[in-house]
Amino acid sequence: MTIHQKFTKQPCPNLQQVRGFLRDHGTALANIAYKLGGPAASARVFLLCEAVRHTRRLTRAQSSQLVDFHRLLTLENVSDPNRIESGLFAQINPASAFVGECCLLSEKLDALLRLIAENEPVSDILCEASQKISQVA
Repeated sequence: MTIHQKFTKQPCPNLQQVRGFLRDHGTALANIAYKLGGPAASARVFLLCEAVRHTRRLTRAQSSQLVDFHRLLTLENVSDPNRIESGLFAQINPASAFVGECCLLSEKLDALLRLIAENEPVSDILCEASQKISQVA
């Protein structure tokens, strides 16, 4: 007996959500990442955008990168003097429009991470992401 499976070209719902988020906010995320984490952080955003465009499912590594970007946006490591975020954050004017943009994007990324966690509650990385988000919020 031969069993045939129907393969669909539809990506998983989480991947569609991430693709939409990065399509709409990828450039803003890269710009903010550059100001808060330097050129390497910005490059990681663009690499993630490209990787997500060409994958069939959202991987743990990609989910982890989204969590890392959320940590960057929420200034989780800004108090560590050994991290680049500390020095770059000191150069930002708290009254600038950048701060508001960063907060809005952080909220949008938070919503995306929560959606991912709801769609795949058994994923270790996503459960960890939800816990980290709850701690930050």
